[in-house]
Amino acid sequence: MGRPPIGKVAMTSTERVHRFRAKHRTGKPETKHETKQSAAEIAALKQRGEGQLTPGRRESRENPFTEVGGLRAEIGKLKSDIAKLKMALQEEPDVAKLRKKVVEQQVEMASLRRVMKKIAKERDQYKARVKPKYREARHLLTRKSHNVIINALHADRLKQCDPAELKEAHRLVTALRPLFDEG
Repeated sequence: MGRPPIGKVAMTSTERVHRFRAKHRTGKPETKHETKQSAAEIAALKQRGEGQLTPGRRESRENPFTEVGGLRAEIGKLKSDIAKLKMALQEEPDVAKLRKKVVEQQVEMASLRRVMKKIAKERDQYKARVKPKYREARHLLTRKSHNVIINALHADRLKQCDPAELKEAHRLVTALRPLFDEG
């Protein structure tokens, strides 16, 4: 149990924090510094129009974390994108057409690269299948050879399995290895 309150009512945690901050704040400079601009700088800003808050500037100073602020920021970005696109179209119509063609060519090249990779993979798989060892192993894939391997390795038959069956199963598994080689 804690010590009883000094006054009639116990201090809340908020009051405690405020008292602590006020106690440690005394004698220290404030964190916000005021910037003083000269009259010449103010006049130059007014001349350029930067001193005034236009509707666009007001939008950008709103809190971007609210939904309305986020939407207004997005609208501002879209307006600037539209202005850039209009400028690009005005510079010369042929340039815009050429840029569009370049983008289309890049997309086509990317799809061709994907197709070429797929073809190369299929070629490598075909080369592996053409090898004589692969073809021989492929001929050994029969139900009979499967049954020989299963009979030799099945957990229930391991004790009754004779060495000849184990030897035949080992020979078949070794002969089938080219089917599982990746390189």
